[in-house]
Amino acid sequence: MSTYLWHQGSFIPSQPHPGPFNVADSWRMLGDAHSNALPLHLQRFESVAGPLPAGFVPAMLQLMGPGDLFPRISLAGGHLRLDTRPAPPARRTTQLTYVQAPDPRMQPLVKGPDFPALARYRDEYQADGTDDTAIVDSSGAMVETTTGALVAWDGETLSLPTGRALPSITLHQVVRRATDLGIRTETRPITPELAAECPLWFLNSLHGISPVSKLHAPTSVIYPPSSPLTTAWQHWWWGCFRKEPARD
Repeated sequence: MSTYLWHQGSFIPSQPHPGPFNVADSWRMLGDAHSNALPLHLQRFESVAGPLPAGFVPAMLQLMGPGDLFPRISLAGGHLRLDTRPAPPARRTTQLTYVQAPDPRMQPLVKGPDFPALARYRDEYQADGTDDTAIVDSSGAMVETTTGALVAWDGETLSLPTGRALPSITLHQVVRRATDLGIRTETRPITPELAAECPLWFLNSLHGISPVSKLHAPTSVIYPPSSPLTTAWQHWWWGCFRKEPARD
């Protein structure tokens, strides 16, 4: 990983920031500056941090080397930072831990400030061999995971979770495509009982659309059924990557 600090109109090498962050955002980049919905990520970041300085985005893109990357921009201590990190392989499927535990989030609508609390939550509750841990509300319904959003398919209806969650860019893309295709959407509790009957998708900008193959609960293991829509939707999402122009 390489870390840079924005200083007097350019990026200079820096040391990694240990946190916490006021706000952060991240996304996958393929090859030579190909990204998926980067303007939406920048808008989400700016909604908390304020407008990015002139020249920030072109300078950031110039630091993106070859290969798959998972860059992160952040604001902490009054300073803007950039971390260029190698991206792990995208998960074909996701295995989740389900636990009814206190919600670790203090600012669920902002990405960044809760990173340390979410890491502790995973360390305490995540079952061995699973990829992430669900965050549940007081009724036991899954609101999101510590790193992504969740949706379910009930027949031809796309079911969105209830509760307060990070405004997920990938979830936004999925809902927008469903609307464009005339697919009905609804909001309902995403419970383990629903996951036992309906396909469940994990969504984020690193792994795209990753169907949940296992939900590891305290007293049972649930295997959500697969969806015949998954492959086509995955191809659509990966096909949304575009070369980013080096300009503001």
